Amino acid sequence: MSALTLALCHIFMERPTLLLLPGLGGDRRFFEPQQPLPILQEVIEWIEPESKRESLQHYSQRMAERIGHRTSTYVGGASLGAMVALELANQIGARGVFVIGGCRSHREISPLFRAVLSAGAAMPMRWIKPSLLLGPLALTLLEGLDRASINLMMQMLREHSPEHIRWSCRAILDWQCCGDAPGMRIWTIHGIHDEVIPARHVRADQWVPHGHHLISLSQPHAVNRFIAARPVIGICSKQAQRLTHPAPDAQEG
Repeated sequence: MSALTLALCHIFMERPTLLLLPGLGGDRRFFEPQQPLPILQEVIEWIEPESKRESLQHYSQRMAERIGHRTSTYVGGASLGAMVALELANQIGARGVFVIGGCRSHREISPLFRAVLSAGAAMPMRWIKPSLLLGPLALTLLEGLDRASINLMMQMLREHSPEHIRWSCRAILDWQCCGDAPGMRIWTIHGIHDEVIPARHVRADQWVPHGHHLISLSQPHAVNRFIAARPVIGICSKQAQRLTHPAPDAQEG
């Protein structure tokens, strides 16, 4: 172990926790590919909206109240989860935010997917679950997910609250980020082929060359290496080396 690595390990004797917020329709299974990260992880469960007109800002405030003030905490989110992570990070006293395929405004979402969100927001509740029949085709064409990941995503969507799905569509369309809190570290990783939030609208710290929108599922090694490479996370020695320098067969194609 190098002197620098040893010093970092001593500095971060109190291991940080990474709070994770999944994408729309997701739950704790959304971040199963991130489990190899040697850091305490907690996937936050979605709560139901107070009303169909509740703003994403107010919803995030309620979630922050449930989570409480946390020390030694980082927040990470994918897609919708990244939006909520940006809103609640300062409220819970988090040290930083990992934005995984996220954005800062509904205006950064492509026109096609803003139209999809508009349709979802206006859809009668009884049509929400039947509309998911188109999901496997969309995930195949737009995300390039393997069969196991498609099945997982569809299972999560089918089990998710229709009320929350419809509310999320409307809340995203009205959302504009609160702005970065002073001193808050924000790290962004984004798929270069993201068709939901096009790359031209995003300032990323790292681009995933073969990544689309759901990179935590489709390109988990890239996401895990990105998180592990942040010194503030306190991943030390051989653990960090295995994640930042994976075996050749673990590299993305």
